[in-house]
Amino acid sequence: MSLPVSNPPSAGPLLHATLIVADAAPLVAAYAHLGLVVQNESRIAESDAGAWGAAGSHLVGRRRVDLGPLGAAEPLLRLIVVPGTAPRPTRWHHGWLALEILVRDVDTLATRLAMAGGAGFQVVGPPADLDVSPAIRAMQLVGPAGEMLYLTQVKAEVPPFAIPLSSRLPQGQDLGPLFIAVMATPSRAAALAACAPLGAGPALQFETKVTVLNRALGHALDKRWPVATVQWAGECLFEIDEVVDPGVRPPLAAAGQSLPAGLAWIAIACDAVPAGLRELSPGAWIECCPPRRS
Repeated sequence: MSLPVSNPPSAGPLLHATLIVADAAPLVAAYAHLGLVVQNESRIAESDAGAWGAAGSHLVGRRRVDLGPLGAAEPLLRLIVVPGTAPRPTRWHHGWLALEILVRDVDTLATRLAMAGGAGFQVVGPPADLDVSPAIRAMQLVGPAGEMLYLTQVKAEVPPFAIPLSSRLPQGQDLGPLFIAVMATPSRAAALAACAPLGAGPALQFETKVTVLNRALGHALDKRWPVATVQWAGECLFEIDEVVDPGVRPPLAAAGQSLPAGLAWIAIACDAVPAGLRELSPGAWIECCPPRRS
């Protein structure tokens, strides 16, 4: 496979993911077993919600909890507490399907979770080399808010994709950055078109097995789905899975919100469009953030 020739990405990297949840405590406890700690607790300010636009206007005053790896300067997850919000099992709804997070050793993490009785996570895919390349080994978990995680060990470069290597993780840090966000969409073409104005880089379209979807939807494990990858700066990707299936429903909204429950949006550094929230595909919102200046 080779990526089509196009301009290099001007947007990226991925920064963090936001989950809208009824209660932060179960997620704080679960993610502690993966090495995430509470970095900050606050209330959503009017200025923050204003920057998010109309979609975020009802979040003013809500409790916010930032989780990140010990010693990291930036969060990996941002939890916003909206009481009454039901978990959204992402395997059965359009919107953001999964967060792919770099890890040092996926088998060691799997053992740690097993010794903790799952630690609040459901393992839906044990560690295995991926269909796309044996250099990538991953496991799949479902968290307390229905969010799916791909905990991924990248052992060698995987052309044509530009993704980070696990060996580059800082000493003492087992869990790295969010480097791929996976979207389930009714239209791969429409999602690709929505990414282009943001400063997206090359896109690659192909078909591949998505085992967690095949298991959840009752398909043969070797069923292949139309997929695309969109390259962003900072060794990050969007994976766009076109999922048209009777078992997959429209996004489930958070209580009193137009935003999705559970895994609600992904933040990306982007100066090609004004900052704020926008919907790339049903339920797949992104937050465009000003790039960090050195």
